Amino acid sequence: MIIRRYVWVITLLTLGIFSFISCSDVVLPQGLSELGFYGDNQAIIQTVGQKPELSYSEHFMVGLAYKDAKEYKKAIYHFANSCFVERRAQTLSIYPQPVYRFVSRFSVKSYLYNDAIYEIAKGFMYYQEYEYVIKFIDLMKNETTGVYRDAQILNAEALVQLKQFGKAEKVLQKCIAKYKDKDSLAWLYLKLASLYEKQDKNNDAVNSYCNLLKISTTSWHSEIAAKRILQIANKNPDISLNSDEILLIVEALYNTKNYREIVTINEAFIKLVEDTSKKFVLDIMRVKTLCQLGMWDVVQKIYDEYDATDYRYDIAATIVDTAWNNNKGQAMQWLKKLEDTDNPKFKQKVLFYKALYAVQRKENSRLVDEYVAQYPDDTATQELLWLISKNNIANTKTALYYLEKYYATFGTKGKYADEVFFWLYNLKKEENKEEAEAIAYSMIAYMPYSAYTWILIERLSPQYSIEKLSSDFSMALQTKNLATTLFTHAMLTYKERDNKKRLQRLGMIKKYFPKSHEIQYDDIPVRDGKVSLGISGEIVTRIEHYFSIGYLEGINRELILYTNPVNNDVYVLQYLFGLKYNNYFMSAQGLVQLLKRLDMKENIFLMHDDAIKSILPKPFIQCVTQSSKKYNISEPLIYAVMKAESLFNPAAESSAGAIGLMQLMIPTAKEIAHKTGIGQVNKETLKNPCISIELGTYYIAWLMKNLKNDITLVSAAYNAGIGNVLKWRYDNEDMFTVLAPFTETKGYIERIKKFYYQYQLIYDLSKQ
Repeated sequence: MIIRRYVWVITLLTLGIFSFISCSDVVLPQGLSELGFYGDNQAIIQTVGQKPELSYSEHFMVGLAYKDAKEYKKAIYHFANSCFVERRAQTLSIYPQPVYRFVSRFSVKSYLYNDAIYEIAKGFMYYQEYEYVIKFIDLMKNETTGVYRDAQILNAEALVQLKQFGKAEKVLQKCIAKYKDKDSLAWLYLKLASLYEKQDKNNDAVNSYCNLLKISTTSWHSEIAAKRILQIANKNPDISLNSDEILLIVEALYNTKNYREIVTINEAFIKLVEDTSKKFVLDIMRVKTLCQLGMWDVVQKIYDEYDATDYRYDIAATIVDTAWNNNKGQAMQWLKKLEDTDNPKFKQKVLFYKALYAVQRKENSRLVDEYVAQYPDDTATQELLWLISKNNIANTKTALYYLEKYYATFGTKGKYADEVFFWLYNLKKEENKEEAEAIAYSMIAYMPYSAYTWILIERLSPQYSIEKLSSDFSMALQTKNLATTLFTHAMLTYKERDNKKRLQRLGMIKKYFPKSHEIQYDDIPVRDGKVSLGISGEIVTRIEHYFSIGYLEGINRELILYTNPVNNDVYVLQYLFGLKYNNYFMSAQGLVQLLKRLDMKENIFLMHDDAIKSILPKPFIQCVTQSSKKYNISEPLIYAVMKAESLFNPAAESSAGAIGLMQLMIPTAKEIAHKTGIGQVNKETLKNPCISIELGTYYIAWLMKNLKNDITLVSAAYNAGIGNVLKWRYDNEDMFTVLAPFTETKGYIERIKKFYYQYQLIYDLSKQ
């Protein structure tokens, strides 16, 4: 009973839905999206299914809930009633003929007609009504969508059950000609190959699997394809594979980390690759595989085959690159094989790895100095300069020497620029305040996305008066000084906490700097604006229907068809519809990807309100407020942890086994649940937003109590465990962070502080 109350809290959350002008004039149901995204089947059935009259969208939503609950006849009833805009069947006998007669009537079809028919067909597939499965699918509108593709695959499966293999093959081949996206083609070739295997058409099956590998060697489909090809070929000696196909198989197995599968490939297949250049490519992949498995004797054997050729250097370089993170001792031994080459590429690699090895072992700086002198503008130089600066951060003179080298060469554009600028400011602020201030100006103006920038803003804020900043802002506009304009605007926003003034200044900045790339955030759409998309309006409207009822499976199925490097439609829809219908994860993820595509950096000082609400939302506010008051933890800190842990995705699961919004491990969650009286928890209950929030907030409060309310230590402990944190040396928060033994923990501390300061600001801005 204790856990069940959280279901109803989720139901109540559906009352606060944003609204904006849709991509169509269709009126969509309001208040259902959060129930669909975050509620369970029981909540949907009891909340929506018990209404006296349901819209077609609501019928579809209830149908999905019954389907997931394995009550297929009730599901079919509701799917049938979602087929038309107005027509309903109050009583409907759930047999194929009466259902077919109803859904095939002439009436105005709903936007969910194809989806409903597909679900009905799946339901009758469960009852083995194969002829009717085909008849239902024939009612669907022919379109290039994910639901139509999946329906045709189901069609083929029904035909196979009826032993109509030829017709099934034609259905799949027709779809292969119709669809162009990689995901669809991979699915279709996989199904076609399986169909051929059922008929013992092994050559055709292998050809289909190979066609799949030509599309992609990185997907889970490709893993299946590569394994099946080898299994078929091993059992059927008459199957002939060519060298290109062998290369694709090995590449797919390597990319999907099936290293053991590679080393057990029949030697006869390996010998099929006779062309010198292709054999070399194959051996490179084999060497990488053997390095992953630590099979150094076999690595040596392959290397020896090339000992008399210049290819031996490429083999050795590959071994070094692959072994570096797992076995530095082996990597350094193989690095010696490259020392006698005159090839500039390999000479540079030798020096880089020697320098990197030295700096990671905190040895003297001679090799780093040598590399930096020879390759001053190289990307690797950035890494070496930052690492040696970090090693010497307690030695101000040495650290400054390398930090200034980085600063002079790479400026604000380098990979480690924010950390370099932050430490330059830290080390210079006492002795050279003027130079330190110039560094702070550049950092806040041009790196507003960095966690270090937000830490710096928080610390600098008390040093500047609003009057002085306002005066400097006006002067910077008049003199067209962009850096000072951006700096003073950011600081004023942080100090004033006044969104109206922020927007007024933003208008002035756009007027004085109309062509500056740093302020061009108008390409990010707003909720009530016009959006131009390459996806048809009908499909966009259907996707919006999916969002309106929280139909995540449908959203993902359709959006993946349009994911490509050419346009940003998928990310725009994720961002806007996620924002409108309160899928906080999809909205934030969509905007993050859109910014990358537009070559923009996050800057909440310059972004419009919709963009800010997308990347810094306040999801599940009732649950957050309740837990905040109960455990005396501020709401901004709860949201900071939530964003850092899961980006607001309640279903998030890490490779380590952490689950839910607050990414709790099951043993930790069970212990907290016992202490708080929440009841039994498991993997599924941890995906309930309110349960995750309460357990996570309790844990934050416990860490706060045991770590003297130090947010740096609490952040580190939430990520790495309190036992580790208590062992680590703590001089001050900056030194503790930069020298944290775990790279992941260092980044985590930084992100928590950034999000915490941002949420504190957003809470004040949104009060107006």
